[in-house]
Amino acid sequence: MKKFRKFAIIAVIAALTLLVCGAVLAEGVPMGGAPQMPEPQDNTPKGYIWAAAAVCVAMILPGIGSALGVGMAGRAAAGVAAEDPEKGGSCLVFELLPATQGLYGFVIAMFIAVFSDILSGTVMQLATDLGRSFFYASLPIGVVGLVSAYFQSRVCCAGIGIVAKQGNGGMGITFAIMVELYAILALIISILMVVGVPVNA
Repeated sequence: MKKFRKFAIIAVIAALTLLVCGAVLAEGVPMGGAPQMPEPQDNTPKGYIWAAAAVCVAMILPGIGSALGVGMAGRAAAGVAAEDPEKGGSCLVFELLPATQGLYGFVIAMFIAVFSDILSGTVMQLATDLGRSFFYASLPIGVVGLVSAYFQSRVCCAGIGIVAKQGNGGMGITFAIMVELYAILALIISILMVVGVPVNA
């Protein structure tokens, strides 16, 4: 029950992050009443806001998952290393594996920042539709990275248990990499979506 409680906390954090982003970005969207004039697509900074939110989602959600995952695996690895320091090196691999989702999120965040020209130092007049496309591109790695990092850390903790009992965690690494596969697929999809945004069209 405690394990599911931890994952529930992670899910709530992710949901709140997406809700906050949605609330900020929904400003100005008509919810009924008198019709509003359509917003100009080329003379509004709202696209920039969408792109900035995309950078945050791509970095924050996988970063949270990786931080929690590395912490969980690190505690298990420290316990094994305290009993047998020679097994510490084998346990280190299991601790590092959940950190990859955070790196994937960082890669996508940098992709979005570069392609949307956020790093130019000026508030770019990015079309709203293009900024929204960057936001959608951040969701695969953001959500999958968060969830996979958590579950991969649990597999890694089990792998550390294999090291503690057998001294060799090769099979445990294989089990952990199977979870990693879905984070890699999400990374590829996010990259393709970012590259496919026609910013210069």
